[in-house]
Amino acid sequence: MNKRLILSALAALLCAVMPAQELPRAEIAPQPSCVHMDRAGLHFPGSREAQDRFYGLLDSLMSGSGRSVNIWHVGGSHVQAGHFSYRLQERLTSMADSLMGERGFIFPYRIAKTNSDKSFRTSFTGEWLSAMAASTHKDLNPRFGIMGIAAQTSDSLATVGIGLGISADTLWSFKRFRILGYASSPEVRPYLVSGADTVDFVIDTQTQSYLFELPCETDTVTIGFRIPEGESFTLTGTEPISGRRGINYYCSGVNGARLTTWLEQCPDLPRDLQLVKPDLAIFAVGINDSACKAVDFKPEVFKENYRRLIRLIREQSPDCAFIFITNNDSYRYISRGMTYNHNAPTVQKAMFELAKEYGSAVWDVYDIMGGKDSVIKWRDAGLVKSDRLHFTPEGYVLLGDMLYNAIVDDYNARKK
Repeated sequence: MNKRLILSALAALLCAVMPAQELPRAEIAPQPSCVHMDRAGLHFPGSREAQDRFYGLLDSLMSGSGRSVNIWHVGGSHVQAGHFSYRLQERLTSMADSLMGERGFIFPYRIAKTNSDKSFRTSFTGEWLSAMAASTHKDLNPRFGIMGIAAQTSDSLATVGIGLGISADTLWSFKRFRILGYASSPEVRPYLVSGADTVDFVIDTQTQSYLFELPCETDTVTIGFRIPEGESFTLTGTEPISGRRGINYYCSGVNGARLTTWLEQCPDLPRDLQLVKPDLAIFAVGINDSACKAVDFKPEVFKENYRRLIRLIREQSPDCAFIFITNNDSYRYISRGMTYNHNAPTVQKAMFELAKEYGSAVWDVYDIMGGKDSVIKWRDAGLVKSDRLHFTPEGYVLLGDMLYNAIVDDYNARKK
């Protein structure tokens, strides 16, 4: 029996012999009638064994005897925006004492001139080329990893600044720092500047990433590069590492991402998943897969692609639990504007079938919104943007609070 199975068994035993701690719900202000709060729970069309095993790991962590718990939230623009995922991370890591684990992956999205998570700060100098896995780029064809985005520089004066403190009282800090990426030759070497110190790396041979030990705890670093003429460095992500035991929340979101984006355009994803080894994967992929005419959407292909992604995850985490988030009611882009996306019910049905097949949960955003044509009401309520596809920051924060409550309610129900 391997170590992870032993830990899972011990967590289940602890859950059986000690009373589970009831977790606090998020207080949510009264919402418009278009928000169906009574439909916002988790659904289990089949077994719930994996989810209960995940809760056992939480019990063990909160009792002080267990290891950190790892969550991977993967999707498209709903995840890249950061409002939804960071809200859920904030809620989960503050629901009990000492649960703030690792901040997760960070990328300087400004280099790619795309929207960025506002819960951290980034900056850059120098000349860069950038690319995102869901798009085509004539100037750069990089090897993408778990973040689905890359930036390349040949400029020896280029730098990247990362700051986790958005206020003076930030709790996010780190003692180690990882750079994901690759160099065109061994002569290319990234380095860190932390305060007055310059820090060199060691190679993590398991993931071929660059690992830095910092002289003191900080929440801000600057990345520099030693690049000889004619060479380059390609950055695919960073990971600040605190070493704290708690809930580690990792996000992978890139605008326009489909399942095939992660499966076929991100060859380093399987390798990078070794850094996460998720105990819970939150799937928010589907809105772009279904952005087509109803006749062109193939649910069996969609489900098989999800099976492929699940197989990748289970290679690292055989006991991982899954939550499928259904598509929101939405419009989709066409050449001359927007048209209604009729595929949300088909995606909903496919996800319920997958959840039954894998003993997983579904969080049904389509039903919470009110089903067909509900996106108009959510737009009029200020929760969805004018494109009738993306949520407003307020809408994303509401989703984060509701999903948190769905998880907490399901967890607490074990005591009853």
